[in-house]
Amino acid sequence: MATPVIMPKFGMAQEEGTIIRWLKQAGERVEKGETILEVQTDKIDMEVEAPASGVLTDVRYGVDATVPVTTVIAMIADSAEASPPVTALVAPAGNESPIAPAEVRISPVAQRMAAAAGVDLTQVVGSGPSGRITKSDVASALAEAKEVEFLQGARLLRATPAARRLAREHNMDLALISGSGPQGRIQAVDVEQGARNKEQQAASASTDVQPAVQGATPTGEPLRGKRRTIASRLSQSWRDAPHIFFTTSIDLSRVDALTADLASEVEAGGGRLTLTVWIARAVATALQRHPRLNAWLQPDDDQLLYTQHSDVHLGIAVAVNDGLLAPVVQHADGLGLTALAARINDLSARARAGALTPDEVRGGTFTISNLGMYPVDHFTAIINPPEVAILAVGRAQMQPVWNGVAFEPQRRLQATLSADHRAVDGATAAAFLAEFKRLLEEPARLLL
Repeated sequence: MATPVIMPKFGMAQEEGTIIRWLKQAGERVEKGETILEVQTDKIDMEVEAPASGVLTDVRYGVDATVPVTTVIAMIADSAEASPPVTALVAPAGNESPIAPAEVRISPVAQRMAAAAGVDLTQVVGSGPSGRITKSDVASALAEAKEVEFLQGARLLRATPAARRLAREHNMDLALISGSGPQGRIQAVDVEQGARNKEQQAASASTDVQPAVQGATPTGEPLRGKRRTIASRLSQSWRDAPHIFFTTSIDLSRVDALTADLASEVEAGGGRLTLTVWIARAVATALQRHPRLNAWLQPDDDQLLYTQHSDVHLGIAVAVNDGLLAPVVQHADGLGLTALAARINDLSARARAGALTPDEVRGGTFTISNLGMYPVDHFTAIINPPEVAILAVGRAQMQPVWNGVAFEPQRRLQATLSADHRAVDGATAAAFLAEFKRLLEEPARLLL
């Protein structure tokens, strides 16, 4: 019997996944546990393993397709019953009923029922022996699809749920799209082709507008995957959360001296004693003393729900090829410098390699965004919802500082706290930042 391959749900909040690439093609043999495709969620890329051994068949979605979780995306057939990939129903000429290809196993009653209702059998998983499609399978497909049929003039339009969703996203009129499915049913591929044609027509109509650079043609593409999630979440945060900002300047003289003394011991533990590690240690300690900032603020029906956390789960923002990730150091407040350095080093390396698990990028209660490796002296960061605060750190640099007698060179750092004014008062945020500054300027306290 054939085994379905579904779009897996890697996290509680995940609703869909985007296929990055198929590692196996239809007709190839796969073994149970073997990686057959890669999927991009809203935060990370994940591998999907074969749920059974057999031959991959009936691949229903291609690269770049965004598919709701638990949707069947392919089948794995037993070797003895493996057949070429299922093709769409073909409507013959004349008044004959549509017939299913030989590869589709279906009962005569189910075939007549599918033909009458215009059901695409490539989207139906059979529950009968050897994956045979039965009458109940077709009835279930009709019930799940809840297909909307409506009259547009004299034309009866049929469209799959996926096609209707894509039409709304692309602002397409279904009446202007020709369906390639049974009885003219409009499918997702038809809408996608219509959207491409619409873009090409718009591009042709604007040929009188000359590009800024001769020979260059501006192109646009929709945001996908992590980039789309970043755009959505940060837009929501900037729109909904009233940000207040606090900046301080920090003397790093004692941190630099202590780093020179402890660097070799920390490296022996598997990490590097970087300034990021000191910042993370100071933030975790300061949050223990000012827990109001170690919290979430989430909508709950018609009210906002404030949740203060007893443990510090610290997100460390890391730039990756297609966006930004904030792997989370769980229970950062309970880690010493050596353990914290090793954990940050491991998470950062695996973030850049695309090897993080879903559990390692969720559950953060506070985030640090450090651009100290770039020539950026100062910047403000947008809060990562549902958190209520984020710390932005610029580069450390030498500055002349008046000591009361003369100017002396001093390596200093600027840090800016962004806080959600709905959950955090100005005095509370300022007290946290003052504690953070004191801990970095007196780093021996972080060893206690």
